[in-house]
Amino acid sequence: MKLNIPQKKIEGFLRFLDFTRSHPHLSRVALRLAYKVPRLKMALPVSYRIYMGGRILESYRVDAERGEISFASVDRQIVGSEYLEVVFRNLAEAVGKEKARRAMYDMHFRIMKEQLQALDLDEIFPRFCASLFREPVDPALLEKNPSLARLYGEMESMLLRLLFSESGWGSPTFDTTPVPGRVTVRKSVESQWIRPSEEPVCYAMAGSLAAFVTHISGEKIEARETRCAATGEPDCTFVLERKA
Repeated sequence: MKLNIPQKKIEGFLRFLDFTRSHPHLSRVALRLAYKVPRLKMALPVSYRIYMGGRILESYRVDAERGEISFASVDRQIVGSEYLEVVFRNLAEAVGKEKARRAMYDMHFRIMKEQLQALDLDEIFPRFCASLFREPVDPALLEKNPSLARLYGEMESMLLRLLFSESGWGSPTFDTTPVPGRVTVRKSVESQWIRPSEEPVCYAMAGSLAAFVTHISGEKIEARETRCAATGEPDCTFVLERKA
């Protein structure tokens, strides 16, 4: 994929990010002022609001009667965290643990895949940044341009934050970009509910991570949990491998 992003825009946006981190109080004040003008608030991409100290919940559209929330053209159902434990337990009783694990993985792979396909990137990122995720990016382009590589990493982290951390699933960190080989997840919601355990339990998280990396890389990726907080480890670790 060829990217026609002017270098000036890349450098300018990175300076904006550095400024918000260096002046968090001033950034939050500016955001609060922007929020007083509804049109301006809605015109700001979600990433700007987050970097300026806002929260993703402020960007959700809530339908309390139907128990639904929507974000960037993606509809979500409001469910409690215990839902995962209940679903897994009932699946395991019906079809056995092994099939239940695969079902959780496959179900959440599909859910994440559909969310990413429906996601309105222009609502999240500035338009020139959105192009980074419309198609897989050639890693060689990032290697040649450190500023572009940093921009990609920042936007990838933002997307992970929106889809995982701020949605209550846990906080993933990639070891490399754009395609990680290992992912560490803090506070995986599955490990909090399906515990204690003698073996890894985060099959929904594994499926979601595999779908995310499959989407951004254009390759078929499988995720396997090798360390899990449900077994007493401090966090969860997933190894990502390309399918044959």
